[in-house]
Amino acid sequence: MTNLHTKRILIASGGTGGHFYPGLALANALRARGGWEPVFLVKKGDISIGALRENYYAYAEIDMTSLPRSLNPIAHLSFAYKFASSLATCLRVLKDFKPVLVFGTGSYISFPAILAAYLKGTPSLIHESNAKFGLGNRLCARFASATTLGLPVKDNPFKAKSELTGTPIREVFSTHADPAEARARLGLKEGGPVLLIFGGSQGARRLNRAAAAAVKKMREKGLTFQILHLAGKKDHAGTLAFYAELGISGEPSLKVLDYCEDMNLLYAAADIVCCRAGASTAAELIYLKKPAVLVPLPTSAGGHQLANARILSDAGAAVTLEESPDFDERLAIHLDRLLGSPEELKRMRSSFAGLKHLPSPMRAPENIISAIEKLLSR
Repeated sequence: MTNLHTKRILIASGGTGGHFYPGLALANALRARGGWEPVFLVKKGDISIGALRENYYAYAEIDMTSLPRSLNPIAHLSFAYKFASSLATCLRVLKDFKPVLVFGTGSYISFPAILAAYLKGTPSLIHESNAKFGLGNRLCARFASATTLGLPVKDNPFKAKSELTGTPIREVFSTHADPAEARARLGLKEGGPVLLIFGGSQGARRLNRAAAAAVKKMREKGLTFQILHLAGKKDHAGTLAFYAELGISGEPSLKVLDYCEDMNLLYAAADIVCCRAGASTAAELIYLKKPAVLVPLPTSAGGHQLANARILSDAGAAVTLEESPDFDERLAIHLDRLLGSPEELKRMRSSFAGLKHLPSPMRAPENIISAIEKLLSR
C-alpha cells in the first residue's frame, strides 16, 4: 500500500535506450531516496518492458506512433487515431494515479503524457539529452512546466525554463576500469594504441565497413595498433566476412565482437574511439575523457547527432566527420593521423578540461531531482 506521504511520479520513457535510460536512472535515484513511487508510461510492446519488470516498476502502455514523415493520408489518419487514443489513456492514468509530476524523456512517447499533464494542471518536466531539441521534445516543451538538458542547446527557444543537468549514464561507469587489466581480459597486448569502433542500433553498417577499410589501409602503411570492433548483432557476421575479404581476419590484435555487456571494459582498453554521436555516447565520452572520431548518424532527427558531436569537437576533444562520398578516405586519414600521434591523443584528452562546465553525467539523476523539487516548490 502506498504511504500517504509518498509522492507519485509518472515517467514517460522508452522507444530507444537513449530515451529510456534517463527515465530509469531517475526512477532508481528516487527509489533510493525513498518517499517516491515511480510508474512508467511506455509504448505498447516496448523493448524496455523487460527492464521494467526486472526492476519491479509498474507501467502502463499506450499504442502511440511517431508523426509520419510522408504525405500519405492513411498514415496521418492512423497517427491521429493513435494519438487521440493515447491522450485519452494518459488522461485516465493521471486521474487514477494522481502523480505530483509527469516526467518525459523525449520521443513521441512523451508528448501525449506531457499534453495530458498540461490539460489536467499537473506539473511536468522533460529531459532533452541531445544538443538540439528533437521534434517530440520541441512539441513537449511548449506545454511542459520546465525542461532539463543533457548538453547545452544553441539558440534554445525554451531557455527561460531550461536547466543544464547532464544526461545519466550507467552506474558501471562510476568505477574506472584499469586499462592494463581491461586489455588482458580482452586478449589484447599491453603495448600499442587500441582503437575502439562501434556503431549503434541504427546505421552501423556503413561505419563498420568504412572503419574496417581504414584499418586495412593503415595496416598497409605499417602502422601498429590493436582493434576492438563492436559490430552489433545484426552486422557481426557481415563485418567478420568483410575483414576476411580484406585479408586481415583472425589476427590476435583484431577483436570483432557482436555485443559486450560491459562497455566500461572496452572504453578502458581504448586510446581512441570511432563511433556515432548519440547523446548517451557523448555523455560517456565526456565522463571518461576518451578522444574520438565522431561520425554522426546522417538520418538522426533534425541533425541532433551532428550537434552533439560538435560539442566535443569544438572543444578539441574529438573530430567530427560527416558521411559523404569520400567518407571512407577521410576516415582513414584521420584515424591514421591520430593513431600515429600519441602527442595528439594526449592533447585531445587534455581538451576535455574545456568541457568542465558541463554537469557530470553521474550527478545527472540528482540534478534532475533538484529541478523537480524546485518545480514542485513553486
